[in-house]
Amino acid sequence: MLAIGAAVVVALALGFLGTRKQPPAPPATIETLRLALPSLPHAALLHIAAEKGYFVEEGLQLTITPTTHGKVALELVVQRKADLAAAAEVPFVLGVMKGEAIGNAASMLSVSNDSAVVARRDRGIAAPRDLVGKKIGVTLGTSGEYFLWAFMIRHRLAPDSVTLVDIPPDKTAQALVDGSIDAAATWQPIVFDAQTALGKNALLFTEAQAYTLNFLLIGEQLFLKNHPRAIEKFIRAMLKAEQFNRSQPEQALNLVAGRLKVEVDSLRPAWRNFEFQVDLQQSQLLTLEDESRWAMERGYAPAGPVPNFLPHLYLDALLAVKPERVTVVR
Repeated sequence: MLAIGAAVVVALALGFLGTRKQPPAPPATIETLRLALPSLPHAALLHIAAEKGYFVEEGLQLTITPTTHGKVALELVVQRKADLAAAAEVPFVLGVMKGEAIGNAASMLSVSNDSAVVARRDRGIAAPRDLVGKKIGVTLGTSGEYFLWAFMIRHRLAPDSVTLVDIPPDKTAQALVDGSIDAAATWQPIVFDAQTALGKNALLFTEAQAYTLNFLLIGEQLFLKNHPRAIEKFIRAMLKAEQFNRSQPEQALNLVAGRLKVEVDSLRPAWRNFEFQVDLQQSQLLTLEDESRWAMERGYAPAGPVPNFLPHLYLDALLAVKPERVTVVR
């Protein structure tokens, strides 16, 4: 009888152990991808996915090259030094209009109150009209330049009434401090850094209706087409990061600040406006078309018809993983 009872106990114990939640089995195959990743909060979903191990869970091994901003990241893809890059849509539009065979596999962020003009009060600037005749720092060919153009138009100011000074984003705050420019048009957290550096001498101009920025996952079209399963895995990792941010926003903010090696407070002004969602929306296609008109007006591309950006949207991966997030008319 005791032997039977002991056998029952052992069987129950083994049954309990068998039903305990086990860690997910590693994927059968590991694929390696090279990612050019800007050290910006706009790419937060990628930083979260890397830090939390979501890419590894999906069977991806990433080789990450950090960059200061998206324009540089995209250049690495064009030079075939990276397979994928994260960048705002302005460098993407300019690349397409130059004939580069690049595609957008997903948007990871949308924000309409991120870019701003930071001006020096001691240069006689008190209102947007006072920017006329001034030297304004921008990083040419980026969302900062496009925002400044849209900002000037909304305030009925001629875009060519200011002198643009091309400045790398990480040098913008110092250029304002040393007085080599009168104002700067840029994005967060550089806006925060510039305001902090100037102190009471800083004047901030925002215009939420001027421009909605989207941050994209971009690769060469042929690469995207030839690696559908890898891109699907990548997007699943991004969706896991999106869910983590929704459920643990403060933890996500601290995680990103740690990876970017910046103070959490420097990210908060931007973070509260960021909408992190993996999607491909019809409205984003319209934004690409608007930016192409600006590119032609600025001389980045010859004047002509608005390009058809639909062939440059890689829809297959997101349609396979989360089709309801694709609203592009096709």
